[in-house]
Amino acid sequence: MKKVKSVNKFNLTKIKAIILSFIIAIVLASFVIYLVQSIHANPKWDDYCGKIRGYPKPIYDAKGVERQVNETECVSTNGTWINNYCDYYYECQQQFNNATDKHKNIVFLVSVPVGLIAVGAGIILALPSVSSGLMLGGGILTIYGVGQYWENLSNWVRTLILGVVLLILIWLAYKKLRA
Repeated sequence: MKKVKSVNKFNLTKIKAIILSFIIAIVLASFVIYLVQSIHANPKWDDYCGKIRGYPKPIYDAKGVERQVNETECVSTNGTWINNYCDYYYECQQQFNNATDKHKNIVFLVSVPVGLIAVGAGIILALPSVSSGLMLGGGILTIYGVGQYWENLSNWVRTLILGVVLLILIWLAYKKLRA
C-alpha cells in the first residue's frame, strides 16, 4: 500500500509541475506583451482617420444627375486622386500604417530578445517546472514578436533570423541538455 501512495504522490507532483510550467509560460508571455502595450500602445485607426467624416456632398451635373468627382474637385476637398478614384482617407491611412509598422517593430525588438533570454534561462535553470515554463514562454514570445513584424521583413532577413535562432537553440541544447 505504501508503494501505491508513493507512486500517486509522484504523479501528482509531476502534474503540478506541468501545470505550473504552463502557467509560467502564459504569464511570462502576457507580461511582456502587456508591458510593451503599456509603454507603446498599438495605434488606433480612429486616432488617425476618425475625424474625417467621409465624402463631401454629392456633385450633380446640369441635369441633376449625381456624377463622380474629378481630380480637381477631389484635391480641392482634401482628397487624394489615385487611379481615377478620390481617396479621402489616403493621407491619414498612410500615417496610421506608419505608426502601426513602428509599433510592430517595437514589439519585435522587445519580444524576440526577451523570448530568447527566457529560453536560455530555462535551459540553464535546474528546477524543471520553472525552466520548462520559461522555455515555453520564451518560445511563445519569440514566435509572437517575429510574427508581428514578419510581413515587413525581406525573405533574406527572415532566413537570417530563423537561422540565427536555430543555431542558438541547437547550441544551448547541445551545451545544457546533453545526457
